[in-house]
Amino acid sequence: MFAIIGQNRTPRLLLPLLAIAACVAAPAVASAAPGSGGVNLTVGGGTLADSGVTVAAIAPAKKHGARIALPIQTIAVGQSANVVLRGGIRFKAGKRSLKLRAFRLTLTASRVSISAKAGKRRVTIFATGLSKGKAKLDRSKTTAKVAGVKLALTRRGARLLRNKLGVDDIAAGSLGKLGVDARPKGGSDGGSGDGPGGGGPQAGPLGKEPPILERPAGAVNVSSASLTWRPRESWIQYIHTGNGTSVFGGAANGPLEIKDGDPTARVYSFDFPFANGWYEAATGKAAIYFQGGVGFRYSDHGINFSSFKPEIEINGGASRAIFTFNGTEDTEYDNERGVLVNLHPSPIQAPPNGTVTYTDVSATIPAETGASVFAGFYPANTEFGTLTVSFTAP
Repeated sequence: MFAIIGQNRTPRLLLPLLAIAACVAAPAVASAAPGSGGVNLTVGGGTLADSGVTVAAIAPAKKHGARIALPIQTIAVGQSANVVLRGGIRFKAGKRSLKLRAFRLTLTASRVSISAKAGKRRVTIFATGLSKGKAKLDRSKTTAKVAGVKLALTRRGARLLRNKLGVDDIAAGSLGKLGVDARPKGGSDGGSGDGPGGGGPQAGPLGKEPPILERPAGAVNVSSASLTWRPRESWIQYIHTGNGTSVFGGAANGPLEIKDGDPTARVYSFDFPFANGWYEAATGKAAIYFQGGVGFRYSDHGINFSSFKPEIEINGGASRAIFTFNGTEDTEYDNERGVLVNLHPSPIQAPPNGTVTYTDVSATIPAETGASVFAGFYPANTEFGTLTVSFTAP
């Protein structure tokens, strides 16, 4: 038994025990590190759309359809993940608007909540419960991921919107979807250094639809053509750790191949049937259109989209491949045309038989990082496989 003398005195033997107890009781606090990746919020539908509320992104956040992508500033992962986001969201109804900035996301195994500042006041705007295993927190790698979960507007968030926008029928409840792919700056998914930098939330917005290449007066019709697309090998290997690839609409799988770093034989190339096209021999310009498509799916990372109807433009330094995209989950596209890759063909002289072939043309992610689906997975100007196109014209 310890004797306690005076109200503010603590026995000497008890002091070390209290210090130890304090260390055990205090949870380890993870320090915040510069982060990369992003958080996708689908917030433009549901009760907001019914109330006539429009939603816009505040830079550097970007808007794609109803989906807003907020880049990550810092991340800390312990028993929970705490993520600070950049950019903001502006809600508008008539002449009244509300700007939310300084977003913060807190993710645990069972719940995710998102707060933001409206002026100087911080309010929890969105929240949702998570089923077991949906949140993927890795303290050793400082990563946090959630793919394709439903997002709800909180009561406080709904009240704030009602008061600021003067719209009475905004209610708490289901609003859209949420995707999270947060990691330290310079980190990569899986740590290989060669795979895509994260899951579905990083799929890039397509941006403005590219114009159709104008046909010159001296161009002739292409009578036949073939196209083989070989995406980046690391992308194929990555997507096959999920649900894999599929072909449709007349497109065909190439042969099974075994590549370094992956002992499993996989399909690394895809062939597309010819639709139509034109070619101008004097300048070497050509636009060749194909049919069919390839689907890519990795549900655990929110990836589920297809790329189809390839358009190959041979136009010197402005050569490129354009696809149409459709998708769901965190890769939500609605039959939208977009530049897949820039092409770098070597100049060739048309042979006398009228058949022009470009073999293994280098393909790279566009420098405009908002202009390609894969710009969210790989840095701009990264090589993204090759394309081989052959066509015959009189």
